[in-house]
Amino acid sequence: MLGRQQIAGIPTAISELFKNAHDAYARNAEVDFFRGENLLVLRDDGLGMSKYDFEQRWLTLGTDSKVGSKGLEKPPKDPDQDERPILGEKGIGRLAIAVLGPQVLIVSRAKRVGLLPISTVVAYINWGVFELPGLDLEEVVIPVREIEPGTMPDRGLIASMVEELLSSLDKFKYRIDPRALQSVIRQVKSFDVDPSLLSSELGQPSLCGDGFGTHFYITPTDDLIKDDIDNRSDERKATRFEKNLIGFTNTMTPGFKKPPILTKFRDYVDEGTPIERIGDKAFFSPQEFNEVDHHVIGTFDEFGQFQGNIGVYQKEPEPYVLNWDKADGTPTACGRFSLSFAYLQGAERDSLLSSEGYAKLKQKLDRHGGIYIYRDGVRVQPYGDSDYDFLDIERRRNLGASYYFYSYRRLFGVIELNGADNSRLTEKAGREGFRENKAYRDFRSILMNFFIQSAADFFREEGRYADQWQDTKMLLNTAANVRKKKSLQVGLKRNELRSELEAFFTKIEDNTPQRKLSEILRTTKTRIESVLGGEQSDGYKAASVVSIEKDALRAIDAERQSITISKPRGVGLPRALNNQWVGYLEQSERLNVEVFYRAEQEIESLISEVAESTKIPIDHISRLEFSIREKADLVIKGTRKLKVESEELASKVAVQIRSAAKDCFRSVNHAVDDAIAELANCQRVSTKDAEFSNIRRSIEARIEEVYIAETTKLIRLRDQLLTVYALQNSGSFDTAELAEALEEELDALQERRDADLELAQIGMALSTVTHEFEKTVGALRDGFRRLKAWAAENPALDKLYMDMRASFDHLDGYLTLFTPLDRRLYRKPVDITGKHIYDFLVNLFGERLQTNKIQLIATKSFIESSVQGFTSSFYPVFVNLVDNAIFWLQRINDRDREITLSNQQDGWVVSDNGPGIRLGDRVNIFSLNFSRRPGGRGMGLYISRQSMAKVGYELALVDSALGSSFIIKPVEESNAKDIN
Repeated sequence: MLGRQQIAGIPTAISELFKNAHDAYARNAEVDFFRGENLLVLRDDGLGMSKYDFEQRWLTLGTDSKVGSKGLEKPPKDPDQDERPILGEKGIGRLAIAVLGPQVLIVSRAKRVGLLPISTVVAYINWGVFELPGLDLEEVVIPVREIEPGTMPDRGLIASMVEELLSSLDKFKYRIDPRALQSVIRQVKSFDVDPSLLSSELGQPSLCGDGFGTHFYITPTDDLIKDDIDNRSDERKATRFEKNLIGFTNTMTPGFKKPPILTKFRDYVDEGTPIERIGDKAFFSPQEFNEVDHHVIGTFDEFGQFQGNIGVYQKEPEPYVLNWDKADGTPTACGRFSLSFAYLQGAERDSLLSSEGYAKLKQKLDRHGGIYIYRDGVRVQPYGDSDYDFLDIERRRNLGASYYFYSYRRLFGVIELNGADNSRLTEKAGREGFRENKAYRDFRSILMNFFIQSAADFFREEGRYADQWQDTKMLLNTAANVRKKKSLQVGLKRNELRSELEAFFTKIEDNTPQRKLSEILRTTKTRIESVLGGEQSDGYKAASVVSIEKDALRAIDAERQSITISKPRGVGLPRALNNQWVGYLEQSERLNVEVFYRAEQEIESLISEVAESTKIPIDHISRLEFSIREKADLVIKGTRKLKVESEELASKVAVQIRSAAKDCFRSVNHAVDDAIAELANCQRVSTKDAEFSNIRRSIEARIEEVYIAETTKLIRLRDQLLTVYALQNSGSFDTAELAEALEEELDALQERRDADLELAQIGMALSTVTHEFEKTVGALRDGFRRLKAWAAENPALDKLYMDMRASFDHLDGYLTLFTPLDRRLYRKPVDITGKHIYDFLVNLFGERLQTNKIQLIATKSFIESSVQGFTSSFYPVFVNLVDNAIFWLQRINDRDREITLSNQQDGWVVSDNGPGIRLGDRVNIFSLNFSRRPGGRGMGLYISRQSMAKVGYELALVDSALGSSFIIKPVEESNAKDIN
């Protein structure tokens, strides 16, 4: 009854058990929750309990409140640690065990200085027995055993304890309601725990060997545990479980004192790796504390006065002293305490953090933001819960966000108390906040006064120290608006360019220009034949033929213009898009030379042949004149259009600049006029000498304020005009080109950063897997060697041995294919032959090749070729090329699917007869993050080319009539040996 009434719920119960571990001088308290087994294991490495401690303390209520009374010794202390303040007050925290589940096995080993090794105590309790009506407390049997220190109880011992409890219940079967008794008996019989096995699997903290502490094995667990963990109505918010248990000790503020105890909760949802529910990554870190926009660090003395520093936007902290508005000269009831918190601006554009950093921290603040209270290093519940705004910060913000500024969900920090200074701040019996006595009212009033007044002083327009906040916020807002506008413009232009390039390459792949020009040529010939077959005069025919030529050349030029793309000015292109643009320039130049220029020559040659064969008097000078004038008219029109646009834009800019200059000048004049008018008023009114200085400073300050604001605007305009003027006269690059270069460099750096991080994670994981696999395989090989001798003497065992060995060899052979990929462990150059590579690929991809009906063919020259190098460099490249080929060949159904390994042009060639590579993608095929595969990361070919370059080889694309073809060959400048 006491446990259920005083413990608010599952998270509070676990928190109470963590506090008990703290009082027992434990450095670690860990919970492992096995959902499948419905078992919760709580272990600590504290001082533990002897049999006397267990019976006289743990099984006795209210012992902490009776410390020092006759017959009850004080609890032990750990001489190896500083003395800890006791968090338990009523001695009922142990009853939290009953909230977690109806049965518990307790295993504890005591650490006592100067005594011989104390036996490990094992006890079994079923809380349902206490609920049976008709039983007196002294009649309840709790089986207790003592075993050798450093050992764990086995199933046999636990079975005997269960039987002891069942036998005791049998004596009372005539006094107890049969249904209630049978329910308890079924529960007792179902108790099945093997601490010895669990101890070997879970590791530290352990009671084996020299270990000390207390372990609890609770089963079956209350279903509310799963509900509290999983019940999340909003993904943006923390569960009740997380709210209560995260941040059990302070690890968020820079330079925090080492916590007296570290807590963990591992949730075994399935057979995989458990989920750490309250780990360090889920909570705030000192680095995040430092990165946030604003910081408040200081202390409140015994009179409620705050003394500390407030740092706004990472600037030099401002010393700040604030008196409590209700101070009467007497010490407060709550005592002195410290406050440290960081605050994130409510809008991303107002924050110093990057978009990525802001979004990440905002998400964490939505879940765990708030002011956490710690007494002697351990959290006081429920302070810190984002839904428990005990200072009414959100309520005031709803009345006026700009006036009260602070939001409870945008700050995170700590209030640190201690038992000596804050003894009158006492927790409720249920550990759900402080008692609302005078000490708590003073404590709350001091803090509320601080948040109201500090907001007024630092984060309100008329605030005494608000200059830094206002100025920095204005600059951030201006920069954010510029970035937003620029981003929108750049995004639209990039998307437009990307669409135009895609359409261009589609037309090229479909041979659209060639087909249209062929049609123009056929139409021209038909029209000429029609004119020549007529009865008109030669002069008429000559004029008609020249007109047909003009129409044909105009049609060719129109077709050229239809696929001509203009690169947007002032827009930096990402690497992939820039590569496409480079590809466009190459293809455009090729089309001009090979298609359009040739078509124009064919038209001109046709006209010349017609003139010569028919003797029609065609004036070739007129034809030439037409062509030149046509071109001249075109460039003059284009230049005139740009001239008009430039002049119109210059006129608009000039009007705006003049208007802005007039406004600035007018504002300064008004300020001066107002000052002179005020001066006249002062002349009519007698002014004391003492007031003269204040009036002068006030008037001059207002003039200076307007002057600085308006001249700053004019200086910006002037500097921008000077920049344009200087660049124009110097003939250097313009601002648009500079913006393009900077944007492209930034995009490239961001792409490279993300890729490097991912590659580093892959490399670390690969090293770990390889290292662990080697150790495991070594042990298995040794076991098979020893088993072989027995199998030779036992025919039945021999068959089993052969089956197991065959399966192991298959697994070993498959996984060892990847050992060459670890560069750190395999850095010996060896002779690599084409045969080795072919066998490697067959072993690796054999099943996929067979499933997809793909042939992997190696030519004789490839099989016989060889090179000296690192397997870790060459093997992954072949793996990537063949893997890609298999993927794309799956889309081919009209021919046999083949991948060919050959040796040509002094290099190894991997080719396939698949769909090939799109013309527009050829320039991007080796670019980072470029991929046409669904879900592809675009890293394989990029990494492969980089790997080859580091060892003096080149991975390049080779032209092929069908499918795709890649070559691996030595770089000419390197000293690498040719593949022979």
